[in-house]
Amino acid sequence: MSVISLYRKRGPDEGTVRAYVLVKVATGTERVAMDSLRDIAALQEIHFLFGDCDYILTFETTDTVALARLITQRVRRVPGVEQTITLLEAPI
Repeated sequence: MSVISLYRKRGPDEGTVRAYVLVKVATGTERVAMDSLRDIAALQEIHFLFGDCDYILTFETTDTVALARLITQRVRRVPGVEQTITLLEAPI
């Protein structure tokens, strides 16, 4: 079995979109922001980072329209969130 076969088995289900969202928050709001982000139902994973961004979030949605709605209406409205960068997973 190749590495790509293993990767594909772990990818999103057919008909879903997996996205990784890098989030930068205002200094001092890290804990409050994380608590609010954890309440988002579509959130699969959240990890605290050191560097230019503070968190990386993993989401799975039905399509890119649902993803855009999730980011603009939920993630960006969390108190302290200053910037988001969204990366879509693509099959190889």
